[in-house]
Amino acid sequence: MKSPKDRSLDVRGLKIHYLEWNEGTEEPLILIHGFLDHARSWEPFATSLLEKSHKPLWIIAPDCRGHGDSGWVGAGGYYHFPDYLFDLASLVDTLSVTSVKLMGHSMGGTISFLYTGTFPQRVKKLILVEGIGPLGMNFSDAPARMQKWIAEIRSQQQKAAEYSSLEEAAKRLQRKNPRLSPDLALFLARWGMKRKDDGKWTWKFDPLHRTTAPQPFYLGQALEFFRRIECPVLTVQGKESRQAARPDMEQRLEAIAHRTLAVIPDAGHMIHHDDPEGLAAVVGEFLNL
Repeated sequence: MKSPKDRSLDVRGLKIHYLEWNEGTEEPLILIHGFLDHARSWEPFATSLLEKSHKPLWIIAPDCRGHGDSGWVGAGGYYHFPDYLFDLASLVDTLSVTSVKLMGHSMGGTISFLYTGTFPQRVKKLILVEGIGPLGMNFSDAPARMQKWIAEIRSQQQKAAEYSSLEEAAKRLQRKNPRLSPDLALFLARWGMKRKDDGKWTWKFDPLHRTTAPQPFYLGQALEFFRRIECPVLTVQGKESRQAARPDMEQRLEAIAHRTLAVIPDAGHMIHHDDPEGLAAVVGEFLNL
């Protein structure tokens, strides 16, 4: 299996890096990673999907801004969902296609359903992997959240964690997710970290992500995006994930007109890490590969 090619585009002066498997001419499958993750995280899943497919398959996986090998916003900037959405819209335009298939994990799922609800005719199929959005909040939560954000930005205490070796960082990933194999943990660390001048290793994502976002996530607003989605939607849950028991799950799913649910056994929130082959199987069936 060939390795993906590294590509990039310029979005209003910010570099957005992405991976490309099998350059094509129509309807790519775009994979959007989750919070503090990176595009290479999809590689085991993409490899399995390509092996299972009986059709040519064009796959694109971007690093969201401030993650992986994409640029950081720099002094005075911040990261908001509309920014991620604009980056995705710019990527689709760069690919010169009229429609795409879209797949997102966790935060990437939120980006994906917001994009699909904004441009319903441009997405032919949507796959949300543990990605129906954060827990909803109330209008009354907004002032305190805004106050907390300002205090955290002013303190600027988002110091990046440092490790003496990639192996040490890989073990940290395994402690966080015991289902992660040693080989995959090391792979994720290798692609998700950079080495500093003093020889220590640190994560590539911008530490600014660790601050509390100022804008609450409102359920009512999310439902309006879900209701505008016209294409078939596959929602994928890990059976061992805590997200499956959320009180607002059914309300969100009911707002999606054409939905199918798949549950991956022996998988938690990080399904594409826990069982990339199982995930590829249900996605391949949904995409008629």
